[in-house]
Amino acid sequence: MSTYHIQTYGCQMNYSDTERMEAYLQALGYDKSATFDEADLIMFNTCSIRQSAEDRVYGHMRTIEQMRRKHRKITVVVTGCMVRKSSSRYSSQRDKLFGTMRELDIALRTEELPKLATLAREIDPESKIPEIKEESLEDYFKIDPTHSSHQSKAQAFVAISNGCDKFCTYCIVPYSRGREKSRDVQDILKECEKLVENGCKEITLIGQTVNSYGLSQYDKEEKTFEFLGEKEPFIYLLEEVDKLHEKGLVRTRFTSPHPKDMSDQLIHAMATLKTHMPYLHLPVQAGDNRTLKRMNRTYTVEHYRKIMAKLRSAIPGISISTDIIVGFCGETEEEFENTYNFFNEMDFEHGYISQYSERSGTTAAKFIKDDITDQTKQERWNKLNDGLLRAKSKKAHERFLGKIVHVLVENQEGKKCLGRSEHYKTVQFAAASGSNLLGEIVPVRITKAMEWILEGELA
Repeated sequence: MSTYHIQTYGCQMNYSDTERMEAYLQALGYDKSATFDEADLIMFNTCSIRQSAEDRVYGHMRTIEQMRRKHRKITVVVTGCMVRKSSSRYSSQRDKLFGTMRELDIALRTEELPKLATLAREIDPESKIPEIKEESLEDYFKIDPTHSSHQSKAQAFVAISNGCDKFCTYCIVPYSRGREKSRDVQDILKECEKLVENGCKEITLIGQTVNSYGLSQYDKEEKTFEFLGEKEPFIYLLEEVDKLHEKGLVRTRFTSPHPKDMSDQLIHAMATLKTHMPYLHLPVQAGDNRTLKRMNRTYTVEHYRKIMAKLRSAIPGISISTDIIVGFCGETEEEFENTYNFFNEMDFEHGYISQYSERSGTTAAKFIKDDITDQTKQERWNKLNDGLLRAKSKKAHERFLGKIVHVLVENQEGKKCLGRSEHYKTVQFAAASGSNLLGEIVPVRITKAMEWILEGELA
């Protein structure tokens, strides 16, 4: 029996895509291998947001070269954000990755997953790869995912769209994944209902800009959501998923939204739906209007500030985290200070701070000079991450001291349990001897607040 191993990098969307890739490979007759050292087919589901992710893929190629010297027959596939054109090393028109990865056999665009078997036959015409129904699919979302990203069946990511229409100047997604297309609402609801029937308690809806579901140019041209009238498609979807509360769904979340589409309708839905948790990750990327304009983020600091005020008014106690890029092209010291001060003013409880790195093929790489030194980027990252974020996170955690939170247990090793609270805080506690709490939601009284984690005891 042939085996596969998928190495996944990047966002939750990539991990959701991996679940479909696993289902596809299993339909082809492959068994999952825990490591790529023993796999016959190795797939890298890639991310191009950070240089470090790409560097790791290239590093693995050197390892594969060594494995092949030992006469190992391995098929190597790269998919995800690094790929522009689905092709094999024998295709007449190949992806540019073949010029830099001599160990590569197949480059595969994520949304063209159904082409994988055909490309694999190009590599080895004598292979016994079977014909499967998934090959004829035009929409890779029609492939049922394995939902293996979490350790228990209690949690699942559900993808609701693919691609992006926002065209931030630093981002490759609109070029690697294509223009935004929303998934059929009934297909989403069927997947959610099946998950709940199988014991899922928490569903996270995901997309590149998840709250623009149904608003893309493609969706408007197809008139897919015309039947909703003035109701926003994403609100309709949230309301329909919320109805699964009656069948056992306890929690819903979504990520990552775009500030441009954070409407009053959406904020009201977040405040009133039974299953929606009091947490939101809302990327701002910069706290200076000039920087935001160069990034093509299509909103202002003033607009973002109003959204935050509405969220906190409608959902008292909501936890809000964000993304920040430091050292973007042309970022002056004043602009960075504005971002620093804005982060402080907004009182973000957590943040994912990254240093800008130029990505080939983006608008910024073509037209805006990356003129900030690596040293300056590191200094700004240190100031924001170590000087401010740590203090904000610790302060946010301290408000839970002595309180009972409800933790969905995501990992258990012996007595040691780790999970997330309603506010998406990581909580660690000890289970009773011999008890298995994986996938359960349990009350925990918080006894210790640290920078990145809460500790507690079963209440």
